[in-house]
Formats: sequence, C-alpha cells, structure tokens
Amino acid sequence: MSDGIEREYRRRRGVPPAFLTMLIAAALVTANALHAMATLGPSGWDVLAVAAWLAAAGRVALEQWRARTFVTADGVTVRGPIRTRGWAWSDIYGIRIEENRGSTPRCSGYLYTTDGHRVRLPHLDEYQLTDPIAEVADLCATALRLGLTSLETRPEAEERIARGARRLKAWQRAAMAGLVVAALMFVYDIWLVFDDRPTQTLLLVGVVPLLCLPVFFLILDRVGESRNRRLTDSATRTSTAAPPG
Repeated sequence: MSDGIEREYRRRRGVPPAFLTMLIAAALVTANALHAMATLGPSGWDVLAVAAWLAAAGRVALEQWRARTFVTADGVTVRGPIRTRGWAWSDIYGIRIEENRGSTPRCSGYLYTTDGHRVRLPHLDEYQLTDPIAEVADLCATALRLGLTSLETRPEAEERIARGARRLKAWQRAAMAGLVVAALMFVYDIWLVFDDRPTQTLLLVGVVPLLCLPVFFLILDRVGESRNRRLTDSATRTSTAAPPG
C-alpha cells in the first residue's frame, strides 16, 4: 500500500522551448560544420564544434526522454541522463522548490541530503507540473504523516546547505566572467587578423578563459565568504546587544 507516497515524475508535457532551441541549434551547427568539412576538408575547429554540439544535444535528449524521479516509501531515486542514484529517507534532509533565475527550468525541485549535498530532481518543475510548490508540499506532508521524515531543523545541515549555495553562486559568476574574457579574447583575435598578425585562436578563446575560471571562482568565493561572515557577525551583535535602558 503506497499511502500516496509512491510517485513518478517524468516528461509528460512538451519539451521546454530553451531545450528545443538548443536541439535546433545543434542540428544547424553540426550540418554547417559537416558541409564545411566536406567542401574544404576537415579542420580541428569543425571537429570540435561537431563533438561539442552533439554532446550537448545528446545530454538534452537523454534528460528529456530518460530522466525520472521516483519516490517510494523506501526513499527517492533519481535516474539521470547516464546514471541512477538513490537515497533512503533517513539520508534525506528535505525536498525544496527553488527558483533558478535565467535558467531552464525556472523553478525546479531539489533534494538535500543530511550532509548538505544538493541534487536536482528531474521533471519536478513548472514544465511538467501545474504547481510544483504544492506538489512538493503535499509530498513532504505525506512523508511526514507516514513517519518517513521530520520537521526538525538541523543548524549544521542548514549551514552546509548555505555554504553550498554560496559556492554555486560563485561558480556561476565565475562562469559569466569567463564568458566575458572569452568574448574579449575573440575580439582581440579578430583585431590580430585585420592587423595581419599571427593569431592564436585556440589559446586566446579556449585556453585563457579556462585558466581564468578557477581564479575567478577563488576570488568570488572568498569575497562571498567574507561578506557572509560580516553579515553573520552583524546579526550576532544585534541579537546579543543589551536593550536600551
């Protein structure tokens, strides 16, 4: 008897527009690169473009048609594009809906383990569910009613979750900075072409941004942790300050 806890989240509606756009772009870029190789002969950039776009399109296709989220009385199982992982309810700290600004899907479900790890739950989002927030609320209420989870808040788990969120934000901002560097290097490479100077496209557009990425992350991560410590210290001083006499 499932008692309402057994659920399966998979693609039941259409593919999100952003994913369709990626698939169409991958098809166009691949066709163009193959045509260029057939006409002018193969080049390293054409081969790299075909491999990268086919890998991206393959991952999108697998995620849409293979990925699942299974919920049972034993726990939660996530079947991703390639591998399948499962967590018992005793290892699950909570399931939450979070907003991802500027990404697809915009609202998605995430599982948090007791050690603070964050796992996205495929198809538990606004594209496949009318109200994912209500769905997660009902799922958590059912698990609570069956004694599979509790409402106990663990400060150490919350701190690990908050730390993970800060690191993720630092990586996202570092990636954006890396894209800016890549764009600047591309402009510089074009200038070298017009100035009749030897170009190093792979080095400038590919290697330099990748080398900058960990540097940006370390700087942004340190800045984020420093800001968090200042806010925490300020909140602590405010809460412990003696009331005015």
